[in-house]
Amino acid sequence: MKHLFLITVLALGLVRETRAQSADWQSVVWREPQVRYLLADLTLNGGKTDLYRNYAKEERDPDSIEAIRLWDAGARVVNTNDFERRWVTNKHGKDGRVLRIVLRGTERTILGTEVLLTSDSGFNQGIIRLALAEMSLGRPREYYAKLSDVGDIREALRRWDAGVRLINTNWFTLAGPVSTPELVYRGTKLSVDPTHIRLNSDVPWPETNVRYFMADIALGGSIKFYRAAAERDHEMGCLEAVRRTEEGYRITNLDQFKRKKVDGKVLITRKGSNERISGLQVKLSSELP
Repeated sequence: MKHLFLITVLALGLVRETRAQSADWQSVVWREPQVRYLLADLTLNGGKTDLYRNYAKEERDPDSIEAIRLWDAGARVVNTNDFERRWVTNKHGKDGRVLRIVLRGTERTILGTEVLLTSDSGFNQGIIRLALAEMSLGRPREYYAKLSDVGDIREALRRWDAGVRLINTNWFTLAGPVSTPELVYRGTKLSVDPTHIRLNSDVPWPETNVRYFMADIALGGSIKFYRAAAERDHEMGCLEAVRRTEEGYRITNLDQFKRKKVDGKVLITRKGSNERISGLQVKLSSELP
């Protein structure tokens, strides 16, 4: 996007090259905006699923896996008239063009969050988000497992088991009796509005990749490579890495890492090691969710 944001609908060659630079991208959860983008592409290309099925199977791409799961379950795009699939001008694309899902009548690539799915009405998203937030803050999974006869709770448990977690943990806390804690805003007794809950599946990039890419750039990797991947391949992880780098975000433990060739591949490793690092080992001066 998956991700990595990692997935381009068409030019998978460069995306594979980009993704290969991150040690742990396959361990991240799907990104909801990217999944919706892929479902829009599937809907507008007549339901041809081979590309994403192969990518899900061969690369274990989380976005493709989730998109195919939803597609096979019958999820379809409701507001298809808002979008179209078309070639748009891009200097990094083959012959100066790239294929995109755009807002109809324009060349603006859509945001996945603009896509409405038939499956959106199937669950109470507030209940799901509250359950995921509470489990992220320490409520045992077993508590919700006892309530799994409720469809919304089953879906929350499915997402939890897939790795969905709360990212703005500093906003909330569990207060009250240990047996029946309530999720409240930190420092208050106010109940939480589920729309304020931020999950790692909400953002269109995996944080682990963004940080790995930033380390690569800081240690001599070409920022032009990442900019090209972002623009040509709808690679949102690359786009975010470029943005943070250009805005002056600083890696505080850069002295712990080295960029070097190992078995013919350029990797970011810890000094004294040939093992590729996880992007989450990279610490930033300003920690973003």
